[in-house]
Amino acid sequence: MVEADADLVSQALRNLIDNALRYAPPGGAVAVTVRLVNGSVRLEVSNPGEVIAPEDLPRIFERFYRGEKSRSRETGGAGIGLAIVQEIARAHGGETGASSVGGLTTVWFSLPLRAGAGRVRTAS
Repeated sequence: MVEADADLVSQALRNLIDNALRYAPPGGAVAVTVRLVNGSVRLEVSNPGEVIAPEDLPRIFERFYRGEKSRSRETGGAGIGLAIVQEIARAHGGETGASSVGGLTTVWFSLPLRAGAGRVRTAS
């Protein structure tokens, strides 16, 4: 069980899914995974496609940052979706992160488990 605002967590997950769908190639599968990691629930969204350069990965959660400079707002979004995910995660005591290796990019956010929680579920 986690202590969280269900609407904000839903928004963060939607932002990750929208982002993954935007950058996946046509017909590419987007995967959503939930796992327990170090006393937190981690929600991961993965998509195939171009790899994010290692030097860009630490910056993808910055407002208006674009790793691929050729994308415009019309083709690449406003550049604030991942920043919002990070703010939501931090507001709940969680974290964000990303990896991009071998043609698969995974972006995630985590929420800490509530003390003494035996099951994982979102509570508002």
